[in-house]
Amino acid sequence: MPEDNNPIPHWRRQDLPPMLTRRYEFETYAQTRHFLDGVAKLSEEAGLYPNLSFGKTYVSVTLDADGKKIGPDCVALAQKIDGLVAPAN
Repeated sequence: MPEDNNPIPHWRRQDLPPMLTRRYEFETYAQTRHFLDGVAKLSEEAGLYPNLSFGKTYVSVTLDADGKKIGPDCVALAQKIDGLVAPAN
Protein backbone atom coordinates (compact mmCIF):
# COMPACT_ATOMS: atom_id res chain seq x y z
CA MET A 1 0.00 0.00 0.00
CA PRO A 2 1.69 3.24 -1.10
CA GLU A 3 2.00 5.84 1.61
CA ASP A 4 2.97 9.01 -0.23
CA ASN A 5 1.47 11.16 2.52
CA ASN A 6 2.73 9.09 5.44
CA PRO A 7 2.56 11.17 8.66
CA ILE A 8 5.30 8.99 10.19
CA PRO A 9 7.71 8.26 7.33
CA HIS A 10 10.58 6.73 9.33
CA TRP A 11 8.42 4.18 11.10
CA ARG A 12 7.87 0.66 9.82
CA ARG A 13 4.23 -0.35 9.84
CA GLN A 14 3.10 -3.94 10.27
CA ASP A 15 -0.53 -5.03 10.08
CA LEU A 16 -0.44 -8.57 11.53
CA PRO A 17 -0.10 -8.04 14.43
CA PRO A 18 -0.68 -4.29 14.11
CA MET A 19 2.35 -2.30 15.24
CA LEU A 20 4.70 0.53 14.41
CA THR A 21 8.45 0.23 14.94
CA ARG A 22 11.43 2.51 14.64
CA ARG A 23 15.07 2.44 15.72
CA TYR A 24 16.83 5.62 16.83
CA GLU A 25 20.62 5.97 16.88
CA PHE A 26 22.55 8.33 19.16
CA GLU A 27 26.18 9.37 19.54
CA THR A 28 26.37 9.13 23.34
CA TYR A 29 24.74 7.29 26.22
CA ALA A 30 23.63 10.65 27.65
CA GLN A 31 21.62 11.34 24.45
CA THR A 32 20.10 7.86 24.64
CA ARG A 33 19.11 8.39 28.26
CA HIS A 34 17.62 11.83 27.52
CA PHE A 35 15.55 10.32 24.70
CA LEU A 36 14.32 7.48 26.94
CA ASP A 37 13.24 9.99 29.59
CA GLY A 38 11.35 11.94 26.92
CA VAL A 39 9.61 8.80 25.65
CA ALA A 40 8.58 7.93 29.21
CA LYS A 41 7.04 11.37 29.70
CA LEU A 42 5.16 11.27 26.38
CA SER A 43 3.93 7.74 27.11
CA GLU A 44 2.53 8.78 30.47
CA GLU A 45 0.76 11.75 28.88
CA ALA A 46 -0.74 9.60 26.10
CA GLY A 47 -1.58 6.61 28.29
CA LEU A 48 0.17 4.40 25.70
CA TYR A 49 3.25 2.43 26.63
CA PRO A 50 5.56 1.31 23.83
CA ASN A 51 7.90 -1.63 24.08
CA LEU A 52 11.46 -0.36 24.25
CA SER A 53 14.76 -2.12 23.73
CA PHE A 54 17.95 -0.16 24.01
CA GLY A 55 21.68 -0.23 24.24
CA LYS A 56 24.33 2.38 24.87
CA THR A 57 23.61 4.36 21.70
CA TYR A 58 20.30 3.13 20.29
CA VAL A 59 16.64 2.73 21.18
CA SER A 60 14.11 0.57 19.35
CA VAL A 61 10.50 1.63 19.89
CA THR A 62 7.50 -0.58 19.15
CA LEU A 63 3.97 0.76 19.41
CA ASP A 64 1.63 -2.21 19.65
CA ALA A 65 -2.03 -1.62 18.77
CA ASP A 66 -3.20 -4.49 21.03
CA GLY A 67 -4.68 -6.48 18.17
CA LYS A 68 -6.68 -3.55 16.84
CA LYS A 69 -5.92 -1.33 13.86
CA ILE A 70 -3.23 1.27 14.30
CA GLY A 71 -5.24 4.33 15.20
CA PRO A 72 -4.65 8.05 15.42
CA ASP A 73 -3.48 7.75 19.04
CA CYS A 74 -0.55 5.53 18.02
CA VAL A 75 0.31 7.78 15.07
CA ALA A 76 0.18 10.87 17.29
CA LEU A 77 2.51 9.28 19.84
CA ALA A 78 4.93 8.23 17.07
CA GLN A 79 4.97 11.82 15.79
CA LYS A 80 5.65 13.16 19.29
CA ILE A 81 8.46 10.65 19.81
CA ASP A 82 9.97 11.76 16.49
CA GLY A 83 9.77 15.33 17.82
CA LEU A 84 12.24 14.38 20.55
CA VAL A 85 14.97 14.03 17.92
CA ALA A 86 13.83 16.61 15.36
CA PRO A 87 16.55 19.12 14.51
CA ALA A 88 16.09 22.56 16.02
CA ASN A 89 14.90 25.22 13.56
